[in-house]
Amino acid sequence: MKRGIDPSLGTLIYRLWVGSLALIWLLGILSLFLPPQPVSSAPLSNGITVEEISSSYTFAQQLSFSLHATANADIVRVYLFLRATSDAQALPVPVEVEPTTDLSVTHTLDLRRTPLQPFATAIYWWHILDADGNSLTTEAQQFKYMDDRFQWQVLSDDTGAGTTVHWIDGQGDIVFGQAALDIAVSSLKEINAELRAPTDQPIDIYIYDGQPNLRAAMVLTGREWVGGQAHPELGIVVIAVPFEDGYTTRMKRDIPHEITHLLVYRTVTPESYVYVPEWLDEGLATANERSPRAEFAAAIEAARAQDQLLPLENLCVPFSPDPTVAMLSYAQSSSLIKFIRKEYGASGIRDLLAAYRDGASCAAGVREALDITLPRLENAWRASLEPQAPWLATLRQIDVWVGLWVLSLLLAVPMLGQLRGRSAAQKTSRR
Repeated sequence: MKRGIDPSLGTLIYRLWVGSLALIWLLGILSLFLPPQPVSSAPLSNGITVEEISSSYTFAQQLSFSLHATANADIVRVYLFLRATSDAQALPVPVEVEPTTDLSVTHTLDLRRTPLQPFATAIYWWHILDADGNSLTTEAQQFKYMDDRFQWQVLSDDTGAGTTVHWIDGQGDIVFGQAALDIAVSSLKEINAELRAPTDQPIDIYIYDGQPNLRAAMVLTGREWVGGQAHPELGIVVIAVPFEDGYTTRMKRDIPHEITHLLVYRTVTPESYVYVPEWLDEGLATANERSPRAEFAAAIEAARAQDQLLPLENLCVPFSPDPTVAMLSYAQSSSLIKFIRKEYGASGIRDLLAAYRDGASCAAGVREALDITLPRLENAWRASLEPQAPWLATLRQIDVWVGLWVLSLLLAVPMLGQLRGRSAAQKTSRR
């Protein structure tokens, strides 16, 4: 006698079948909402294997890259690609190799001919091809190009501002580093209260122990020498502050100056930074220094007295390399920024930066932002430099009503004289 299928077992099989269909249907629906997965154009196994990749450098001298790779067919061609994070394009370097299935190659770049910006982050990768037409591009590797002639101490802000100070080991103790960090953090807050630049990117400040070492670092890497430098595209400030009495005064001057350049760059965006006139960029940086330079006021007064102030249109472009002209350029730019702040407020500064962010020329930016022509702005600023008569300066300092009372007395004196003259004439006619 044949036995039929147990009803309970049939029910279980039916339920499993229905559940499987439901699961397949659900997975199909979910797949419609999942992001598409990338498809590689290369075969799953192209026969090329990277065994090791490494890099090393001697600051301002040479940069070496090593590759060890194996393949089923001879490796016949290799390319090295190098790019600093601030560069738009990578540098392609064809590397000559002898065909082999087990390749070990080292390629060295002469940094005296191909300089790399100090403290930049460099990215590199290899592209490998074999005789069968297979290819492989390695994952990008990166390293920080430090001035490894020195050991660096590091101190970072813990308030979320993203500011880090680096100073040469032995240059000063933790008090030195903390002073620099405090000045940087407070300066960043004060300056950005006016500029309102994005603050989502970190700032690194590198402090050399003196100008000779800073100068050597800049010259060795192919950059023009100046007293301090901001690399806005990298978010880096490089200055020199010797560890000696009064070092905080130097910090209060140089750190806010260079931070201003970074914030201006971020305010107008990298693409529009070239449109910002030199007098605005350097003027803001110099005006934001927390240790005023007495020599600037003296330079402006001497130039004004001798009618040798520089035309404002000459300060739209990079300043002259002549030290005397350059100092007057910085002094005038700082003075002009302070005048604009007084007359137009912080909004005037922001309106100027907005105009240049939109690609305005030097003169057009002033006209759009301040509703005044460049020559008229210059004339108004020059007039503010003229010395005032002592009585007028005093009158401006006292209450307006007292000023009006004094003015009424000045007007009343001639009137009283006229009345007395008329009275005397009437008496004479009566006689």
